[in-house]
Amino acid sequence: MFGPYHEPQAVKAYTDEAYALPILRTELSNPDSRTYFLKLDGRPIGYMKLNWRAAQTDQLFDNAMQLQRIYLLPEYWDQHLGSQLMEKALDEARQTGVAAVWLGVWEHNERARHFYERYGFKKAGTHTFTIGPDQQTDFWYARSMMPAD
Repeated sequence: MFGPYHEPQAVKAYTDEAYALPILRTELSNPDSRTYFLKLDGRPIGYMKLNWRAAQTDQLFDNAMQLQRIYLLPEYWDQHLGSQLMEKALDEARQTGVAAVWLGVWEHNERARHFYERYGFKKAGTHTFTIGPDQQTDFWYARSMMPAD
């Protein structure tokens, strides 16, 4: 996904840092975060990470939940399996009573942007995401969880 846009060494350095075991332990033990795995035949094929309160990477909205990560192995795309993760995320948002759900998505990831838009997410701003020496533009997407009048 990042190949044409970022140096492989920069991507490796970023993933080595972001997914280092001490970081993952801290994230998994944070009471304001939840991580869910999607399994098929006992094999993990996707996962998502949800954040509330101070666990959010940015404080964009009051009373919001951040969908920080949602990933599915490419061989399972186009099988509506990512929808299971999204439905779970929206159920968590409803159960915890948040007013909004938000996420960041890379401007060049049209596939993901269309997926989020199908679930009612709309562009709510931009920010710069740094991978090594490279800076990319991410879009903030948000969706209200308040009932329509």
